[in-house]
Amino acid sequence: MLAGVILAGGRSSRMGTDKSLLTLPGSQVSLLECIKTQLSQICDHKVFVSGNQYQQGIADRIAGCGPLSGIHSVMTEIANNYSDINELLVAAVDMPALRVEDFEHLIKTGRKNNSLCCFETCYLPLYIPISVEINQYLSSQLGVQNDTISDAPKKRQYSLKTMLDSLQGSQITPLEKSRLENINTPTQWQQYCDEQPNFKE
Repeated sequence: MLAGVILAGGRSSRMGTDKSLLTLPGSQVSLLECIKTQLSQICDHKVFVSGNQYQQGIADRIAGCGPLSGIHSVMTEIANNYSDINELLVAAVDMPALRVEDFEHLIKTGRKNNSLCCFETCYLPLYIPISVEINQYLSSQLGVQNDTISDAPKKRQYSLKTMLDSLQGSQITPLEKSRLENINTPTQWQQYCDEQPNFKE
C-alpha cells in the first residue's frame, strides 16, 4: 500500500511565518491542505504529516537533520503501526504548483524500477519503496543503533541527494519543470500568487 508523507516541519525562517499555513490566492485553502488533498487522491487517504506542530503530526525523533529525519520518523511510525504500507510518496509542503499527474508519473517510474525516484535537479517529491536497505541507510546516517537514538554525528550527510546516490535511485524528466519550484521567501510567494489569479479549489 502506498502512503503519502508531507514534510512540513521546517522552520520557515526565510519566509518569516509558517509556510504551511499560507492560503492559496482566491481561497481559504492552506498549502498544507492543498498538498494533503492531492496526496489523498493518490494514496487512498493515507497521508502522514512530518512536524509536531500539527494535529496528529509526527515529530522528528532526531532534530536538526533535515528531511532525512522527517522521513525516518514517519517510516518508524509506519513500521510500528502500519504493516500494510510498503511504499511512500514524500512531498514538500511548499510546492503548490505540482499536480496529481506529476506525482503519478513519479510513482509509475519508481515502481517500474523498484527504487528511489525523483525528478531531475529536484529531490522532492520523492518515491520510496520501503525496504530493509533504506531503513538501514537512514539509521546509519542519523546515528540510530538497535532502535536507540544516540547523539547524531554532526558530520554525517543528511541530504536527499546523498541518499539517492548511495541507494542508486533514479531521476527522471519532469512533465513540467516550472511546477518544481518551491516557495521559501515572501517575494517568491507573492510572485506565485500573482501568477494564479483564477485559482479555484
